[in-house]
Amino acid sequence: MRAGKFFINGQTFDHLRVDFQGRAGDLEVWEVENQGDMDHPFHLHTHPFQVLSVNGKALPYRALKDVVNLKAKEVVRLLVPLRNLPGKTVFHCHIVEHEDRGMMGVLEVV
Repeated sequence: MRAGKFFINGQTFDHLRVDFQGRAGDLEVWEVENQGDMDHPFHLHTHPFQVLSVNGKALPYRALKDVVNLKAKEVVRLLVPLRNLPGKTVFHCHIVEHEDRGMMGVLEVV
């Protein structure tokens, strides 16, 4: 956090910017890293995902989720099926104060 703001990849939210782009129907593996000193529940709209691993350790089961908590300094790998729903959607920290202060990005599925 810098000056009361929260960031994803060093940037605060801009609804006019596309942060990531994917193709409808693709199956992607995302790595999400929390470099901060507090928890950040990562939430992805529209495209449920499965958590493959936390800090390199595979999970014993996989379920569809739309939120995964990232503890401080934690890395998660996600299996993200980009459904046949083209358009823009968002991902963000599910703590409202963090989201409102910039911790959100735009995913565009084409």
